[in-house]
Amino acid sequence: MADAGRHRRPPGPGGRGPAAPRPGLGLRTHHVVIGLVVAACAAALVAVALAAGVGPGTLVRAVAGSPTPGAAAAGRSGTPTTGATTTARGPLVVVGLGDSVPSATTCDCAGYVEQLGTRLGSVTGRTPVVHNDAVGGWTTSDVERDLASASTHRDLAQADLVVVEVGANDFDLDRVDDPTCLPAESSPCWTDTLTGLHDGLTRIVDGIKAVDTNPDLRVAVVGYWNVTVDGAVGRAQGNAFVIGSDALTKVVNSIVDQVATATGAVYVDAYTPLKGEAGDRDPTNDLLDDGDHPNASGHTLLMEAVYDALEDAGAVSRWSSG
Repeated sequence: MADAGRHRRPPGPGGRGPAAPRPGLGLRTHHVVIGLVVAACAAALVAVALAAGVGPGTLVRAVAGSPTPGAAAAGRSGTPTTGATTTARGPLVVVGLGDSVPSATTCDCAGYVEQLGTRLGSVTGRTPVVHNDAVGGWTTSDVERDLASASTHRDLAQADLVVVEVGANDFDLDRVDDPTCLPAESSPCWTDTLTGLHDGLTRIVDGIKAVDTNPDLRVAVVGYWNVTVDGAVGRAQGNAFVIGSDALTKVVNSIVDQVATATGAVYVDAYTPLKGEAGDRDPTNDLLDDGDHPNASGHTLLMEAVYDALEDAGAVSRWSSG
């Protein structure tokens, strides 16, 4: 948005030992008797195993020294068994990039990037780590340059999810109410800036993927409900402003969607949650008094939009099973 400041007893003594061999019975006979007893026990084990549906291979491993049934039961109750291994999943790292909307520094609340980290941690059972590197007032060019900074580069190298929302500050919004700047998609008022947004955002997504080769990495690019003020504040600027800002916002969102499709990123529709399918929902109660930035409820709507888009893309189930 346009602004100046828009992350487990052997027998004891006296215990009975084996009886002495009877006269006439040699050691070989004694061994034969023992052998017959062992064979009988083995046969009994086989019968029990087959009755339980255990294959011969499993039985061989059990005789060879696998945990006893009691030990297995202990393992299920939470006590590790000998040789048991567990795979601990690491944290789920979320990085936010962009302007003051993802930065949320203007709102005395948890921003949607932070809320998203909490939600994903709860659903996936992984500890969320959020690095919010968004900065108020930043343009697409600012974010692109920041990819080379040591701190952002370090954050991105470990990321599972990168959320990018940027572009509103690219535009000279002084002309948003100028009727000659319509239709917005073809007006020379916006052509160069729209091209710059498309190319810059493409380089940002490609740059993120160059830094982070995590096969489960997802990049979510987020659109806007309005590139400038909305709700009661927007209406106070007049009808031409309302029409012009809405038209430009839709073109910007179309560009962001195109970049997502071309780069394999996930597009997040931020327009519908705040403005409705038909664009006739009043977002005033989800914005700060400046009409420009989301308040706590606005950030929650944006978080839900990003979460839903990631879930639809299969990212959440992937992070949960990884």
